[in-house]
Amino acid sequence: MPQTAQPIAHSTRLFPKSSGAREYVLSGIAARCDLVVLSDNVRPTVDIRRLRKDGPPRTVFVSLRAPLPAFEAFFTHVLPQLETPFVLITGSEDVTVPNQTDRRWPKFSDELRAALHKLSEHPKLLHWFAENLDEAFSEKVSPLPLGFVFPDSKPTAISAKIKPPTWARPNSVLCAHRIREGAQWQARRDVQALASGAWRAFTHVADKEMPLKAFHEACRTHKFVLCVEGGGLDPCPKVFDALLNGAIPIVRASAASRALAELPVAFVESWSEDAVTPDLLDDWSAEFTPKFDAP
Repeated sequence: MPQTAQPIAHSTRLFPKSSGAREYVLSGIAARCDLVVLSDNVRPTVDIRRLRKDGPPRTVFVSLRAPLPAFEAFFTHVLPQLETPFVLITGSEDVTVPNQTDRRWPKFSDELRAALHKLSEHPKLLHWFAENLDEAFSEKVSPLPLGFVFPDSKPTAISAKIKPPTWARPNSVLCAHRIREGAQWQARRDVQALASGAWRAFTHVADKEMPLKAFHEACRTHKFVLCVEGGGLDPCPKVFDALLNGAIPIVRASAASRALAELPVAFVESWSEDAVTPDLLDDWSAEFTPKFDAP
């Protein structure tokens, strides 16, 4: 893949938004792909960039800021030219695939969903890594976490000294998230109510939205962080920010969250009252703390 001078950090989100597709600065995973389909909600809505010049594209990144124009450009202009095996990566927005369940965008049509299912069976497709995967519909499709977010497209230093060590912290849970109007954010309202009620003995609830630096500092004082979906199915970047600061994320299991299975993350089946208990915190602490503190 093309080499860049930027520090390597797992990131799928591209910026600046809403300035047209040609204004995007390639960073993170997209900058390391051979061909990138960029999309935006402001004209020009699509920009296709070929990064590898010495052979056919082996890795293709499709940005879903404007999902319909992006997929139209991919199916019309890119896929017919892919005559050798390739890996596909889709993401850079909270839009979900293959069904599009996020309430802020229209659901995908039956025609588009059928095309995406057919794409997963394409003979040249080696694998498809999809951010915000909403259905496990093919063995050739895997979820991909969005990772960190760098709005200026320049990864900042992500090293952090974890103090105090994870094992030395109390089994307390941090509840700090943004809640907006609309049904999209109901899960966070429900969890905040539990954190202030049934879970109050072991949970600290932030009284207002925290700047990133303050959130990082708060993560270092708790062993667990509630990472509740809201903007998309993917609970990142909060998961990655929590891990970076030595806290164990608590995440609802979904098709998208399977991407986090090998990380020290605690999964719950639903955001119900019995999803988080002192006994479960003890079990999770015993299972995951060594992954932070052992050499």
